[in-house]
Amino acid sequence: MNFNISKLLLASSVLLIGCKNGGNNGNSKQSEKNGGTFVMAENNEIATLYPLSITSQVEGLVTSQIYEALIRLDSKTLDIVPGLAEKWEMSKDGRLITFHLVKGAHFQDDKCYKDGKGPEITTKDVKFTLENLATKTDNNYQFNTILRDRLAGVNEFFDKKATSISGLKIIDDYTFSLELLNPSLSFIKMLANPSVAIINETAFKAYGKDLKTGAGPFMYDASSTKDRIVLVKNPNYFMKDSAGCALPYLDTVVVLVTPSIEDGLSLFEDQKIDLINTLPSLRVKDVVEKNIKEFISHPPKSLLQREPEMFSQFYVFNTKQKPFDNVKVRQAINYAIDKEKLVDNVLQGQAIGAAIYGITPNTFSGYDIKKIHGYNLDIAKAKKLLAEAGFPDGKGFPEVSILLNTGNSRNSSVAVEIQKQLKTNLNINVNFESVSNIQKYDLQMHGKGDIFRDAWVADFPSPESFLSLFAGDIVPTDAEGTSFPNTSRYQNPTYDLYFKKGRDSNIRDSSYSYFMKAEQLLMDDAVIIPLWYEGSYRLLTNNVKGLNLNAMRYYDLTKTYKVK
Repeated sequence: MNFNISKLLLASSVLLIGCKNGGNNGNSKQSEKNGGTFVMAENNEIATLYPLSITSQVEGLVTSQIYEALIRLDSKTLDIVPGLAEKWEMSKDGRLITFHLVKGAHFQDDKCYKDGKGPEITTKDVKFTLENLATKTDNNYQFNTILRDRLAGVNEFFDKKATSISGLKIIDDYTFSLELLNPSLSFIKMLANPSVAIINETAFKAYGKDLKTGAGPFMYDASSTKDRIVLVKNPNYFMKDSAGCALPYLDTVVVLVTPSIEDGLSLFEDQKIDLINTLPSLRVKDVVEKNIKEFISHPPKSLLQREPEMFSQFYVFNTKQKPFDNVKVRQAINYAIDKEKLVDNVLQGQAIGAAIYGITPNTFSGYDIKKIHGYNLDIAKAKKLLAEAGFPDGKGFPEVSILLNTGNSRNSSVAVEIQKQLKTNLNINVNFESVSNIQKYDLQMHGKGDIFRDAWVADFPSPESFLSLFAGDIVPTDAEGTSFPNTSRYQNPTYDLYFKKGRDSNIRDSSYSYFMKAEQLLMDDAVIIPLWYEGSYRLLTNNVKGLNLNAMRYYDLTKTYKVK
């Protein structure tokens, strides 16, 4: 069954509301939109809120509220907009970017500072942040993706062959420049990543990897637990709205980590939360039919949104572990899976489409994924490849496992269907095991497993965000050494060449052409099993205004407010 409904979404009302004087320090105008608590549900545990260690979408969501980066993304268009850098200039060759910091922006008040007052943010903090990001530590997962091979002198600093980053020049307290090795379309977008948020050296020395204080619109509250993250308004946040009123408007943001998406839906139906990002696929039709009056009333009580997302679901092979070190085995398994059946029968049609092309979703203008040759069901070809790999009719094939994360019942449903298909079509036995997302990803990063359930939401709007997962020159020689983001441990010099040419081009058509070549090679080598392109349903209460729901699941709660 393929159940489809039209997108039910109304634009937020435009309210003409001014400011009133007053506020925490008596010198900031306060908006009449102020106040209230926004509650949302997520079903993945949060392992860390330290910017350099985040690996999941929900960790990024929370850290982007606590910390502030140089650049922001417009949550409606996903274009870059000023953050702590109020403006910047780029040289004609695209290799030198000069940034100008906002004056008068402060870190959040915290007991680690003298008198508990957050100091003003200057280029000293930028220097510390970038050098910290370029320092080799066990909990730094972000250097390879963001800075490696991009900023002049950063590789030498990381390898301790230099005591400073030559491409970082401090001009004065509010001005600095970055020299790139190559012009890049994506580098400045990546500066909006919460992993590059500006942090303070004093705070870092006080808390280390347990750091939870930055310069963002909300502060981490001590009442938080692992299942209930509480963020409270930063009264000294530097941004103002168009009327000159202090931001943010909300007093409190609560992120509930529920055991499952079904639990999140129950909380929404009980009016205990304002937003749920993902509906259980088997419940979508029921939810629509049950609440249709709420969706079409004037005004609607709830908004239901569905749109293509920069989000793909897939399984990852451990390419260093037998039998998946054999490309023919990986290809055989890809050809033996009926992805259309998965979407129609297991997901009940709740996906944008079966992933029969590559890993990149069809959400980037000018990047035509239909030109990528992926894997449709072809049992005859699958059997032939498995026989050529030394396992005719599945004979002698070892029993292997898929490692899943708990919290979403469809993960198990999909694994059961794939288990059946591989037994029927190839006569091979595949088991699956469910553990917490934190446990799964730790095992995955350390190469302890055969096949891993995975998904990726773009952390900046480009195909590069997906293809960066497979850069091979960062894979450790130690079989159990930490490998992130390349948890497949795939290594192919030709892939790396195409990927880097795409990454280092500042002409979109040229960049995309190289990315296409890299992605085709990735599919030819069958490094992953692409499953489907995501288009989750999201439910939002209609009394929440100023919240843009976008294809990247990027949330800017700075201007979000609630009305009665």
